[in-house]
Amino acid sequence: MPFPKQEYIQQVSQYLNKKYGHHYYIWNLSEHDYERELFQNQVSMHSYIGFACPPLYELLLICKCILEWVQHKGNIAIVHCQQNKGRSAILLTIFWTFVFQTSIQESFYIIAKALGLTSPLKSQLMYIHKYLSHLFSNEELNTQTIKVKSVILSGIPKQFQNFKPLFQILDRKALLYEEKNQIIEKNHQCIFILPNLQISNDIVFRCKHITPQDELIHIFRFQIHTGFLFKNFIRFKGSDLDLQQQFDDDFYIDLVYLRGNETNNLFDSDKLNQDQKSYEGYQMIKQLLNTCQIMSLNIKLQLFEENDILTQIQEQKYVSKPIELEQEVEQNQRKNSQQEKENQYVGQIENKAQEVYEKENDQDQNQKENKDDDEIII
Repeated sequence: MPFPKQEYIQQVSQYLNKKYGHHYYIWNLSEHDYERELFQNQVSMHSYIGFACPPLYELLLICKCILEWVQHKGNIAIVHCQQNKGRSAILLTIFWTFVFQTSIQESFYIIAKALGLTSPLKSQLMYIHKYLSHLFSNEELNTQTIKVKSVILSGIPKQFQNFKPLFQILDRKALLYEEKNQIIEKNHQCIFILPNLQISNDIVFRCKHITPQDELIHIFRFQIHTGFLFKNFIRFKGSDLDLQQQFDDDFYIDLVYLRGNETNNLFDSDKLNQDQKSYEGYQMIKQLLNTCQIMSLNIKLQLFEENDILTQIQEQKYVSKPIELEQEVEQNQRKNSQQEKENQYVGQIENKAQEVYEKENDQDQNQKENKDDDEIII
């Protein structure tokens, strides 16, 4: 379903309410809310501002909710994001994999083709081909503490001679780190030192350029999940970034971090605490994954039957026009028929009046002639 914009939200809600009543439910993955009352409050809102992909745990949780919903006869599930491309595609890819037991890559190909997704973001491709493939292969996730030491940018975008970055790191709940005091010249490195920054689960790194007029220009973004970090650094090339500007071919970004016992600046109790939280998060993901796989065996689906509600509304309008036209023609025919009858009736009256008038004239003429004859006789 497309995002219900203000200009046609009334039509979409009326269509769904009339056709499905209380048997539909909407999962909104966009960053924008709307009048849920129009949809009988049958909407679940999931906002991930700045995220290319919904957080992994919530992706599985939404799949579980959808599987529970469609277990009941007559219920349909509706998923949309802002453009009905990236986030919807990732969620439906996982869902398709659960239900039809295909590989995550094959599912993504099917869903992307159906949604017309021709150029996914690089973070989305990494989630599909690396993270989710790893997860569905039942391989282990990292459960150790992750502490970021530094982020190194080797070079700046081509169009700038001087680069003033606004660099941010954020998770699902808050901004974890922000740096905006450096000015980097061309062919120089930009190094962000992040002491004691603990990260877990889904994390977004993004960078903007601050112009002399204090305007912000998007430079790049990438998203990771700490459950899939097994070394001590990750390197991203310019072509691996979302929303990237033009960089030199030798440009790269290094994310340098420590894992588990390597985090020397933490007390043993803190290390244990962090590792325990990571392990619990991993267990929750695995439990959700197993639950969804079991639930998916009990349902039969018809996907994409209602994937474009607006088109159906427009088709209904298109079909109703000939009907309205036929009704209008019939009404006009009835009017014309009635008018003809009235005209015939008026014509008959006029003919009768003309006959009466002519008859009266004949009688008057006869009387006059008879009178003249009488006078002559006298």
